[in-house]
Amino acid sequence: MKNNDTANFIGSFFYSIGQIAQGLFFHPYQTMQSLVREKVFFWLALLPAMIWLVAQTAWGLLIVPVVRLVFSCSATGFVGCQLIPLLGNWLFYFCLLWQLVLLYLFARFGYAFYTRGGVKK
Repeated sequence: MKNNDTANFIGSFFYSIGQIAQGLFFHPYQTMQSLVREKVFFWLALLPAMIWLVAQTAWGLLIVPVVRLVFSCSATGFVGCQLIPLLGNWLFYFCLLWQLVLLYLFARFGYAFYTRGGVKK
């Protein structure tokens, strides 16, 4: 019975993270407002930075070497080899802008709830 409870907790935890991540992507304003108000998953405000770190690691260790090995970029004129830096830069700037939006919303709602909550007048 204890293993079932642990499995349910882990499944529920990852489901919650997935739902919040989806909300931060599609509805960042509403989702960040809920995150700041509830103070449980507020660490997910750094989700774009975490996604970029994981993607950069996978990109550098797995994807780029495999593409260069399979298509031998130095010998062939495969277009995908020229797109590697473009896609890497696009991912970086997308995550950077998304992170800036989330940090702005986090600061905005944090300040609004802090001043409205009666802590600071």
